[in-house]
Amino acid sequence: MFSVRTLGNNRKFMLFIIVVLVVGIYAIYLNKYNPVIQNLFAVVLNEQMVQSSLTIEFDSSTNHDIGIYKDSVVLCSKDGVRAVNKKGEEEWTVSLTLSKPFLEISHKYILVADKGGREVHVITNSSVLCTIRTDTPIISANINSAGYLAVITEEKGYKGKITVYDVNSQGQEIYKWYSGQNYITDVAISKDNKHMVVSTIDTSKGRVSGGLVFFNFSQDKPYAGVVKEDTLITNIKFFRDNTLVALGDNQVLGFSLEGEEQWSHNYEGKLLQTFHLNEEGMIGLALKEDSNRSLVRILNYKGEVKGTKEVNGVVKYIHVGDKFIAINNKRNISLITHRGEDVAEAAANRDVQNILLFENNKEILVVSRNCADILELK
Repeated sequence: MFSVRTLGNNRKFMLFIIVVLVVGIYAIYLNKYNPVIQNLFAVVLNEQMVQSSLTIEFDSSTNHDIGIYKDSVVLCSKDGVRAVNKKGEEEWTVSLTLSKPFLEISHKYILVADKGGREVHVITNSSVLCTIRTDTPIISANINSAGYLAVITEEKGYKGKITVYDVNSQGQEIYKWYSGQNYITDVAISKDNKHMVVSTIDTSKGRVSGGLVFFNFSQDKPYAGVVKEDTLITNIKFFRDNTLVALGDNQVLGFSLEGEEQWSHNYEGKLLQTFHLNEEGMIGLALKEDSNRSLVRILNYKGEVKGTKEVNGVVKYIHVGDKFIAINNKRNISLITHRGEDVAEAAANRDVQNILLFENNKEILVVSRNCADILELK
């Protein structure tokens, strides 16, 4: 016969087990899209996406660019930059005079430049941290998460020039390189601010060849070079362990910091429609299967295919977050996991010109011709 004390202990033990189960189930629910949880539970619950009441309007008659910075919507136009929160309230503005503005956001930095102009501005915490003025027209510019800014400009007698600045040291010039033979398509700076890689294009032999040139800021000349014949390399990015990912028109490749090719993923003759590389090392590719179908492939920075998703029609825009991937075809917006599993779908009430995921992975900024709306995951 059980004693009263034994019964009491059993009840406490059962209560403890129940509490552990409830807490465990709730933790799994909160992290149901974590890759580890997904590997244990293959079923993904369908969620619902609804449009919020917020609509951010802007002047479509002038050039503009849009991004997301610290959970706010940043709009860049000929008059400068303004940030709007999710309530539609203007948080801050920076007045600038721009003609063909383009915007890039990296960590705590907002880069604003005028394509064809001669000024690059770096904004942080709602104020201009640094302004770089160039002698020749600006082709492009980007900034890494550690505050090193690379500006690509035209240069008489050369195919282009790259100048690197430290925006945290009042725009101090760090490095300069002139390209004498090939046009520059992109530039990437390592996260430790010690190395730079430049992608180039060569058409002198009657066909397109993509090149990569590797630099150490402590050396005057490049220490490594790679040529990929019949591949146009348009975008490069540094990821973890200083792995460099190079995206081309017919394949995507991974390189070590020493310039050695580590992996490649061929598109198998499929046309690359659009792509996105996120900050965590995930790569989203939208490939054309035929006139009625597209294939989304999700790779990591090691070249491993983590997921695929077939989509009806042409994929116009794709944005890879750290949990989800947003996809657009026509007016349809789809949200999938990195494994390609469906999460939610919605239809925009306007023609879509871009889509951007917020950091919380539960909201999507849907950009149209003259306004932007937010879709919320419920």
